[in-house]
Amino acid sequence: MKNFALTLLLLTTLMANRTFATFRSGLKSENDTTKTALYTVLAKSQNIESVEIRKSKKSGQIVFITIGKKKLSAVNNNSTGYGVVGTSESAEVRNQTGPTFDNIEVLNGGYDSIKVDKKSTTQNFYTLTNINFPLRLRLHAGTELIDFELKEPGRWDVDINYKNN
Repeated sequence: MKNFALTLLLLTTLMANRTFATFRSGLKSENDTTKTALYTVLAKSQNIESVEIRKSKKSGQIVFITIGKKKLSAVNNNSTGYGVVGTSESAEVRNQTGPTFDNIEVLNGGYDSIKVDKKSTTQNFYTLTNINFPLRLRLHAGTELIDFELKEPGRWDVDINYKNN
């Protein structure tokens, strides 16, 4: 019985050390360069499902921001009498645009110019050029809010995805 107790104690000690080592390896030191070290999402409102930020390997000081709902496309398997398959949208749907920023607060850094394009009926695409980094923006689109900071120069893609309600 004494050997069983010692074996159990030894096994428990080994498992605890292994678990602690796994936990420590999951922690990041302050010197690690991670994605979260390059940018920070400080706040987002409830109807924002996700904010995805990526830094491109291409050089430049430009930020591309896409805002809106990802378009869910339905496949139309119906064919016409001539065998042509297609989808049709009303003029009203084709002319819709996604949400737009009605207020852009620059809390740190800055940019020289901004261009807005319609990406789809549910998304708009912003291009900010000649950025002064670090760049912190608080973007308002109606009642929605996104606050993020890009900490180092580069070419950035920011995708702000609304919930598909």
